[in-house]
Amino acid sequence: PLEASTIATFLHYITPTVQSLPPHILTPQLAFRHSCLHLTPDDPVYLLWPSTDEQHVRDALESIQQKHIDDIPLDDFRIQYTADDSLLAHVELTPDLRLVFQWDEGSWKYSNAALMPFPRDCSPSIDALPDLALDDADDREDTPDSYWDSYKDTEPDPEGAAEGLERESSDSYWDMYNSVQGSGDSAIPSPAPEKQRHDRHPIQFSYADIHPATDPMESLSDRLEALSRRSGTPGPDEEEATTVVNGGDALKETLRGVWRLWRSAPTLADRELFLNAVHEVLAEP
Repeated sequence: PLEASTIATFLHYITPTVQSLPPHILTPQLAFRHSCLHLTPDDPVYLLWPSTDEQHVRDALESIQQKHIDDIPLDDFRIQYTADDSLLAHVELTPDLRLVFQWDEGSWKYSNAALMPFPRDCSPSIDALPDLALDDADDREDTPDSYWDSYKDTEPDPEGAAEGLERESSDSYWDMYNSVQGSGDSAIPSPAPEKQRHDRHPIQFSYADIHPATDPMESLSDRLEALSRRSGTPGPDEEEATTVVNGGDALKETLRGVWRLWRSAPTLADRELFLNAVHEVLAEP
């Protein structure tokens, strides 16, 4: 059972002013709440959890803090026990206020402050509580998740429920378009179009299509004709040059280049054929 010394130790921390409570006398959930919200003894909610009666609980705590610890009868507290989700001890501090301690890891730790009366299904003795409830309380391991789970017992949030419903409706709306697509002027969605596959036709081409073959005789004739025109009419640069190049030598050099080009061809490398082509060009008017 909860000892009077445990209650007295806690009262020394909250009267006449609230001091910083060491974590080892707090339940893990309340200690985590202090750490998560950075609560200090100056915060009005330092000793309690949020509730609809929060302001009345704070007023009742302030009335206790106005008393000296020696004026509080530590041996006359009425204590009741409950064992629903956890094994709790409810201490009637005043006709309006009770302190709640929770059994955790082999000791009683402060959990909350609440208004009287005692909860239903209370028992003045731990032995009178159901054995199953006691076993669950001893085997339960408190974790930081218990801090958030405690908020599940509070009143539902209508705005949060509406927001969740709106989000769910919005998701359902867009999920509909993942499978079907509707036309702009129809309320009935049409099936999603199937992807059409096009057969691949390879493009056939050869090197001859890009570079068509030419007649070597025509090519040689064109080159000799261009040479004769260029050698007959000197350009302005040649007239003004200080060094005069012999026209016969230039013609010979050009013919040598044409002959080398002709001889390098894989076919038609015939000297007589080349000479005949030259004579034909010279015979042209």
